[in-house]
Amino acid sequence: MTEEEAKRIIDAISAERFQPFLDACDHDLVVALRLYYWDGEASRAFLGALRDFEVAMRNSFHAKLAGRYGQADWWDSPRVRLTSKGIRQVNSAKRSLETEFGPGFTAGDMVARFTLGFWVGLTGRGQNYEMQFWIPALRHAFRGYLGERGALQLELDAVRRLRNRVGHHERIFHLRLEEDYERLLRLMEYVAPEKAALHRKFSQIPVVLARRPLVLSGAEPVRL
Repeated sequence: MTEEEAKRIIDAISAERFQPFLDACDHDLVVALRLYYWDGEASRAFLGALRDFEVAMRNSFHAKLAGRYGQADWWDSPRVRLTSKGIRQVNSAKRSLETEFGPGFTAGDMVARFTLGFWVGLTGRGQNYEMQFWIPALRHAFRGYLGERGALQLELDAVRRLRNRVGHHERIFHLRLEEDYERLLRLMEYVAPEKAALHRKFSQIPVVLARRPLVLSGAEPVRL
C-alpha cells in the first residue's frame, strides 16, 4: 500500500475517528491502520457472543416476568411500576413498532425491540426493583449466582457498554478485552450454560486477541 492509498483510506475513516489509533501507535501510519482493522476484527468476534448473551437473557427475563404478572405484556400490568426512563423506553418501543407494523405487533415484537439497556435496567435499584423484579423473578434467570443484585447489575452494565461500543462501531482496542471476554462468559454461564460451553469451545475471541501483536508487527495480515 502506498502512502497516498493509506491517506485515502484514512479520509474515508475520518481524521477524527482515526486519531486515537495514531496516538496509540506513535503516529506510525501503517501500524495505526493495522490496529484499526484489527479493532474491527475484534468487534466482529465479540458480536456473536454478545448477541447470544443478550438474546438468552432477554428471553429468560421475559419468561419470568410474564409468569410473575400473568400476562405476556407484563410491562403493561397495573402492578408494574417502572422508572420514568423505563416508561419512556416502553413507549418508544411501542411507537416504533406501530410505525413499522401498525397496531398488530405482539409481545414478542416488544421483547425484541427493547434495548439491552432496558433489560439491564430491570436489575438496578429502580422503583424498588429489588422487591418488584429481582427477588421474585429475575434472580432465577441467573442459575448458580449467589451474590447481590447490585454487584451483578454492575457486571451486566459493563457488558452493555461493550455491546454499545461494538454496535455503534466505536473502538475497543483500548479496553481490557480479555477481562471483558471472561465477564461475558461468566454471565452467559449463569443465563445459558449450554451456550457458554459452545463459546468456550469454539469462540474466535481468544484467537483474535492473541493475533493483535502479530498483526501490528506485520507478521500476520489484517482480516476484513
